[in-house]
Order: sequence, then structure tokens, then C-alpha cells
Amino acid sequence: MRFPQGCAAIMLAVAGFALVGCSSNSSPSPDLAPVAPVAPAVQNAPLPTGQMTAGDITRALAERKFTFATPNRKGTVTYYKDGTFEYDEAGKGTGSGIWQASNGKLCEARNPTSFLPKGTPSTCTPITSDGTRLTAGAMQLIPL
Repeated sequence: MRFPQGCAAIMLAVAGFALVGCSSNSSPSPDLAPVAPVAPAVQNAPLPTGQMTAGDITRALAERKFTFATPNRKGTVTYYKDGTFEYDEAGKGTGSGIWQASNGKLCEARNPTSFLPKGTPSTCTPITSDGTRLTAGAMQLIPL
């Protein structure tokens, strides 16, 4: 469709004014809520049951936070997909380490801290799940 030459110039002028009217240096409208980050779906994923492969263990732990308890220790631990973990042990403090899944076993090593000056060597313990908690050796892991 062709417009007469005078109409085209008027339409360009109107379009230019419309764009200028839309631009501003002010902040977004206050009625727009900020977008919250979406939590990883794995956080609420059910735990596997039965014989656990390395993949099952990795999916159960990676990017997930747990309470942990052993006969002598308790606190929280978060396992990350890059093979690291961070923990907060009640009465002691925070620390970190590395983890690896093996068929039917969880291997962990803790980095040195003020309360664990030499850290720990990597040890692998059998890991099982009843669908609500994981048991790795004497440690119970309950998802948060």
C-alpha cells in the first residue's frame, strides 16, 4: 500500500514523537514486582530407594541441603554438583570438603578448619535410602 508523499512524512513524525514519549530516564513502575530466582527442582525431588548407583547418589545429593546427625556430631550440610560441600557443625563451626559418588558408596574428605586442623582423608561409606532419609555409614542425612 502506498501513501501520498505528505502522509508518509506525517506518519514518520508521529512515530518519532511516539518513541520519544515512551522513552524516559525514570525507574520502572513501582507496581512491577521483582522476579525471584527459581529454586532448582532437584531440591524437592524424592530420594531414591533400593540399590543406589553413583548416578542415583549424585542426583540425591547435588544442589541439596540436609540436616546430618551421627552419634557424635550434628548440623547441616549442602552438597554441590561440582563435587564440593559446605557444612555447619553444631558447637564447632563451618567447613568444606569434597565428595564423590561411587556405586553404593559416598566418598568424602573434609578440608582443614580450626576445629579439624588436618582435615580428613577421603573415606567411602556405604549409602542407602529409605525414600525419606539417606544413611551413609553412621550419618543420617535428612533433606531440608
